[in-house]
Amino acid sequence: MAFWSSDRQEPKLSYRWYAAFGFSGGAVNSYTIRSFQKPSFEIATSEYIWLNDVAYRPGLISWNPVEITLTDGEGKENNTLNLNRQLQRAGYQNTTVNAPRNAIEKRKASQALGGDVRLTQIDARGRAIEEWQLVDPFITTVNFGQANYGTEEIMTITLAIRYDYAIHNNL
Repeated sequence: MAFWSSDRQEPKLSYRWYAAFGFSGGAVNSYTIRSFQKPSFEIATSEYIWLNDVAYRPGLISWNPVEITLTDGEGKENNTLNLNRQLQRAGYQNTTVNAPRNAIEKRKASQALGGDVRLTQIDARGRAIEEWQLVDPFITTVNFGQANYGTEEIMTITLAIRYDYAIHNNL
């Protein structure tokens, strides 16, 4: 039954959600998350030739990175500082001449994000109706925004998160 033919059902609205992820020691406050792209995937296809016919078969699934936009502020809302701390916890070090170098490790990078990232869709009454959990996430891209004298917009930070797979829970 379609949602418009029942007063007990309604469509999911794009502004009814919240996200939870935290950097150990410097959590991103959920109210600073401006937008959160839901997970998506692609299924590879293989072509099989049999005499005069071509058949296609589904192959491996690949989860696409999600894009998250944060607002940047001062004090505890300073997400530039939080993301730089996360980068250091993942193993990154600034280049110095006499210091040994460490590599960024996936385990550390995922732990710096709190181990998982969750997006929860809510209904009009604020009850959770579905949840996406990104498993073993790590940040792959960060764009700290653009300073511009021609506008009075809030500074934003855009980041891309790669993950192994996503789990959908219908609540």
